[in-house]
Amino acid sequence: MAPNSPAQPSIEVLFLQHAAAVRGFVMGLVPDRAAADDVFQEVFLTVMQRGADFRRDGNFLAWARGIARNKVLEHYRRQRTAPLPFDEELLNLLADSAEDSDELMEQRREALAKCLERLAPRTREIVDLRYGDHALTPPKIAEQLAWTTNAVNVALARARAFLRDCTRRMLASGEVT
Repeated sequence: MAPNSPAQPSIEVLFLQHAAAVRGFVMGLVPDRAAADDVFQEVFLTVMQRGADFRRDGNFLAWARGIARNKVLEHYRRQRTAPLPFDEELLNLLADSAEDSDELMEQRREALAKCLERLAPRTREIVDLRYGDHALTPPKIAEQLAWTTNAVNVALARARAFLRDCTRRMLASGEVT
């Protein structure tokens, strides 16, 4: 299968999909914004250079975060005037913690997706209008649906409550993995 096929996104696409998480990881470890930007750029370049090393069935974010961890260590080693604010063991613990957090977020996303499917069609439409790609304000939704703004706000409040309760139940019951 070609590397640019829909089933296997390119390394560039994978990096773009996970750039915010990788950048946040770097910025959490390198408080100087300019230095963090430099490290993030190094991570990007390394990911592009080593893209062929990534196993397509693997966890891209964990792989990219591993590269980021090494680049952060390199950054602090180059900064001999500034002591390393943490040891490698702590950096590894932070990276592992970030992976656990990613797993939890993925479970929450999966639960939310399943709960969204359970919404009534009209409620789902209102949620999509409010939070979709072209998010509308409640007054604009009301205008589009010929509803009152208050009715839209009530429908959204009920939808959010349903989604919150549904995702909590799914997570607690282990319906998502």
